[in-house]
Amino acid sequence: MEQQKVFDPFQAWKDVYDKTESYWGKVIGDNMNREEFSQLMGNVLNMNLQYQQAVNEVTGRYLHQVNVPTKEDVANVASLVINVEEKVELLEEQFDDRFDELEAQQESASALKKDVTKLKSDVKSLDKKLDKVLSLLEGQQKTQDELKETIQQQIKTQGEQLQAQLLEKQEKLAEKPKAEAKAEAEAKPSNAQKTEQPARK
Repeated sequence: MEQQKVFDPFQAWKDVYDKTESYWGKVIGDNMNREEFSQLMGNVLNMNLQYQQAVNEVTGRYLHQVNVPTKEDVANVASLVINVEEKVELLEEQFDDRFDELEAQQESASALKKDVTKLKSDVKSLDKKLDKVLSLLEGQQKTQDELKETIQQQIKTQGEQLQAQLLEKQEKLAEKPKAEAKAEAEAKPSNAQKTEQPARK
């Protein structure tokens, strides 16, 4: 038995499409290769550009009158927002860097504060030691002054004693010639008497 062919509408549609596409594709291809078609397409594009320009101008005027931003205004605002975002990001980076620097400075400041506190305690202890040294020096100065006064008093006393001894010796020395002169004076009359006695005889 021969198998009966079943009608397939999809296959029929595909055959029609292939035949139509090959015919019209050839026709369109031939027309597109002509110079008139290129001129026509150029004129159509120019008309579209002119129409688009006119529509843009009219739309811009209308939007300006009704105080509504145009596409260019929105684009400018978008670019400004992008610039602001970049500046904000730059400021955030600078802020983070500055914050890190401040943290480092705070740490160094705390270390410096500890050093200053230690220095203050050292200075206080040094002040106490200096006070002790000054008190000792004052005591030593007082002792030296007392010793100086004592030595001066002793020197004065010894000087007075020496002066008294010198005066006494000077008096003794002054009295000695007088005694010798007196002895000589007493001796002279006895000699004179001796010389007078033989004369009397």
